Amino acid sequence: MRTSRYAAEALGVSERSVSSWCRAYCGGGREALAVRRSGRPGPHELIRDEKWGTLFQAMADYSPEELVIGGPLWTRAVVREMIRMVTGLVMTERGVGKWLRRHGFTPRSVGSASRGVL
Repeated sequence: MRTSRYAAEALGVSERSVSSWCRAYCGGGREALAVRRSGRPGPHELIRDEKWGTLFQAMADYSPEELVIGGPLWTRAVVREMIRMVTGLVMTERGVGKWLRRHGFTPRSVGSASRGVL
């Protein structure tokens, strides 16, 4: 049996999103899933996939020191600056933190311990 956790992992979204989609579908069918929120577009709507790939690869392969944008650690502030430099998008540090968690970047997930994201 497939669970909402399985669907969330497969789609790269939160379980909360999957639950929201299920409620919308049960309440209004396929048409309810096509409804878009009218808020501001998020980073994935503003930046093309190849730019995200560049960011992920740089964070995995280099330290901020090697890229001359910060100290030895990937902090939210440093990631925010790199996103601005690569894509032109200005994000808040809180938004960067959400983005990092959503993509599996944790304090010890990137390269060695000295390259983790704080």
